[in-house]
Amino acid sequence: MADTEGITLERAGNAAILTLCNPARRNAYTREMRRELAARCNELQLDPAVRAIILTGAGGHFCAGADVSKFGALDLGPLEAREWYRESLTLARAVADGTKPVICAVEGDCNAAGLALALLGDFMIVARNARLGAFFARLGVLPDTGMLHTLQRRVGLARTRRMLMLAEAVSGEEAAQLGLADELVEPGQALAVAQQWAARFDDVAPMVVAWIRVALRNGIHSLDDAFRAELDLQPYLSCSADLREGIQAFLAKRRPQFTGR
Repeated sequence: MADTEGITLERAGNAAILTLCNPARRNAYTREMRRELAARCNELQLDPAVRAIILTGAGGHFCAGADVSKFGALDLGPLEAREWYRESLTLARAVADGTKPVICAVEGDCNAAGLALALLGDFMIVARNARLGAFFARLGVLPDTGMLHTLQRRVGLARTRRMLMLAEAVSGEEAAQLGLADELVEPGQALAVAQQWAARFDDVAPMVVAWIRVALRNGIHSLDDAFRAELDLQPYLSCSADLREGIQAFLAKRRPQFTGR
């Protein structure tokens, strides 16, 4: 893996693998890396060959957060700072708002904005030796990139308070116990297992996955919310070629060949 800062893109079957690369700083991302990662995510949403996006980091770490070594030169007023943070949300929206599932392969450090990024995905494959923490309070800034919401959905309000207000980190094993990790793996295996998860999306209809992701992203807070989502989305799926293919494959007892149409 290159030592220069940036984002690399690889293809593995139906998956696109995006790797944060700033190993000298445990893949802490710069403003340029953030912009590049957002652009890559948006481009991949338009690629019909991609069924899942995997986010990972180079050199044994996921992401140590934003590269604060770049912050020393900043001298912003509140309005300028607001625009800075508004721009930073382009990455959050690129990950959270898309229709393709995002799987995060987490090794080593996954801290602050790095953890916030991982929480925006759908699944987290976490190595046993990982360290996941939200250290915003130690820096003097509010947890951002949506973490006030996404962490609660994973671990509940009580643990969110501890992790955010006390800047408390958890190990990979603790992450699995808390529901922060979807699968706990041995060190060095997170990416391989994430690719196995991505391969499972070959057997399910892409449009169904997309609409489930959109519905859950928008919030299903009651039975009526679920009914509304069904009435809005099911008619489109009921007219799809993938539904016809799914029924035919089921009756023929063969593997379906979904096209996303």
